[in-house]
Amino acid sequence: MGGAFVGVADDGSALFYNPAGIAFQDGFRMQMDTLLVHGDFRFTPSSVPNNTIVPQGGYRGFISPQILVVPNAYMTVRVKPKWTIGFGAFAPFGLGGNWTNFNDDDPRNTKFVARFHTTRPKMASIWMQPTVAYRVSDNLAVAVGVALVHTHVLLEQSILNPLTEGRTFGEQLAPQIFPEADPALAAGIIARLLPEGRSRFAATSNNIGGSLGILYSHPRSKTRFGAAYRTAVTQHFRGKASFAFDRNYALAPLAGPEVFAGLFPEQDASATFPTPATYAAGVATEALGRNLFAVDVQMQDYRRLKYVVLNFSQHGPDVATPAEARIDYSFHNAWAVRMGWERPLKSMAVRAGWAFDGTPVPERAVSPLWPDSSRLNFNAGASKEVRGKELSIFYQFTKFLPRTTNIPANANVFTNGDWNSTAQLLGVALRFRKGGERLDFK
Repeated sequence: MGGAFVGVADDGSALFYNPAGIAFQDGFRMQMDTLLVHGDFRFTPSSVPNNTIVPQGGYRGFISPQILVVPNAYMTVRVKPKWTIGFGAFAPFGLGGNWTNFNDDDPRNTKFVARFHTTRPKMASIWMQPTVAYRVSDNLAVAVGVALVHTHVLLEQSILNPLTEGRTFGEQLAPQIFPEADPALAAGIIARLLPEGRSRFAATSNNIGGSLGILYSHPRSKTRFGAAYRTAVTQHFRGKASFAFDRNYALAPLAGPEVFAGLFPEQDASATFPTPATYAAGVATEALGRNLFAVDVQMQDYRRLKYVVLNFSQHGPDVATPAEARIDYSFHNAWAVRMGWERPLKSMAVRAGWAFDGTPVPERAVSPLWPDSSRLNFNAGASKEVRGKELSIFYQFTKFLPRTTNIPANANVFTNGDWNSTAQLLGVALRFRKGGERLDFK
């Protein structure tokens, strides 16, 4: 239904969309969803280094792995006439991509042009949320949930870009390699003779989040009104940073084959990354015949994601890793509008939906890490119920609106150009009910 579910909230996934909905669900219920995600991201740079070969149609990035499996699980049980408890495990935030299109021995001119920015990002934030819902009256319910939020990240990229940090590093090496030359002039030469390195940061974070929900039903108009809130969570990542370098590089006879391994040691590293709060409101009605129509509006305060700081545990005169590396994002808040339709057909139901998701990513932050633009989602699905068991299948096609970036500050990492992406999602859900009746929306 395009995600328009805040005002409906009539199955276990209410724990994700609007937890107050479980107060209207009697008996014992379980629900398991499995979502298969395939994304295809395309980037055609507007400028490239000399002699770079750009594949026909641009560079392709994939969700990594190419088909990503996203499982969710929900359980609810009414323990007293007015009290219902539930538990949900779901992933409201995550991304995964892989722009790596080369092996270490491939020619330089075939490598991904923006590899010095990012080549392989991955993040998954998993909420494990027990929830309590209270039926204030026949038509009003509220709920609160507290969640353990486990998040893991992976970030890989090439380092020692000859146009940026390679020159800075070259100035540091100039007195050793070209002691008689002007360090500023020598730096440009050294930067082009350095090995290309790879960095990898992998870490996990555990913190606490929560959600609130309210749902009101107006039986006379066959309409429901809902609102939900999910807290922001600041992720404090602790992990490892590791580095690797080509041993056969131009300066190896002068600098030595192991010098860079010593300058960039494997070490503990940390970072802080906030995921946004989510505010949502929705209305759903069955006033028009046997059709259910739903509309949601959602806002996520990505503005809190201003920058990310990666802190290294080893820094000083004997190593090249700095005390910190700061990445400026300056995101803005993201708005979404979702519309859904459902129609019952005896023991079946068919559904369709549409959504517009506005991007929080400003032009200067569009990159292999955030290949994002505003999106149009088109959905369809159906369910079949037999003896308290319901099987659903659903499909979503996502079209990212084409986006062209031209930020002078990004010219040396070659992220300017045309970004075009699509994604496809295929899902299966199984719901089980013991006791109680199928939820009557009216």
